Amino acid sequence: MTYPNHTNLLTLRRLRAAALVEGATLLLLVGIAVPLKHLAGLPSAVSVVGPIHGMVFLSYLWMVFNAVSSQSWTGREIGRMLGGALVPFGALFTVSLLNRKLSLLATQEPGNTGGSAS
Repeated sequence: MTYPNHTNLLTLRRLRAAALVEGATLLLLVGIAVPLKHLAGLPSAVSVVGPIHGMVFLSYLWMVFNAVSSQSWTGREIGRMLGGALVPFGALFTVSLLNRKLSLLATQEPGNTGGSAS
């Protein structure tokens, strides 16, 4: 039997993974590919990393909107998740938000009494 909290936990875990991947591709793009293009004359770096980051970014946005529509989120949390995708290292702030929501949901999981299983 699948509980609603279990589905929400899976959604948040997937969103956390997507935030990390999106943040990593943004760092690759801004920290490596763009400097290679402008300083070393290698525009192919941006040609490769740019579209990869674009697809990951769009997938992340889709996952954010999917999670927001199925759970209760404040406007501040939504803004933080979207803003974190636009700033290098912003994914770390997004992950901390998602970790807090995950731990809150985990304590609400049916059958979780905080003790050992009998």
